[in-house]
Amino acid sequence: MTAEEFNRVYRAHLPEITRFLSRRLPSESVEDIAGDLFEIAWNKRSSIRAGEELPWLYKTARYLIANHRRKQSGRLAIIERLREPVAAPSAESVALADLAMADAWQKLPEKEREALALWAIEGLEPSDIAKVLGQSENAINIRLSRAKKNLLMAFEKTGGETT
Repeated sequence: MTAEEFNRVYRAHLPEITRFLSRRLPSESVEDIAGDLFEIAWNKRSSIRAGEELPWLYKTARYLIANHRRKQSGRLAIIERLREPVAAPSAESVALADLAMADAWQKLPEKEREALALWAIEGLEPSDIAKVLGQSENAINIRLSRAKKNLLMAFEKTGGETT
């Protein structure tokens, strides 16, 4: 990938990546993590396949988010988790708008929540989610199908009404 190609990728995907990070990190960390992400992308630009830049960015962003969260500890980590986001809401915050949906969302296994959030909130296709999560597309399609079914069943059990 040439510098010009990298620049095009950066300009094309920075807004999506920033929204993704904003839903998962405190607002003051988003810019730093995005900078780290694109620095890594620059350093690994020769190994990123053309057309797979966005899934690669999401996958790497997930690793950076996990590392960031591991670094947070004690009281500061608890305060950050309880604080309302200043930017775009997380998938969990969206679900909390309706208590029945929030309860149903929390009952989903973490893997199902992540796949469902990547599909519903981030707008990724199953093939891209598979790359982000390092799984086969078939496994992701099965996980999404189960997640939707499980979310609906849990929602209906908590007294939520479907429309």
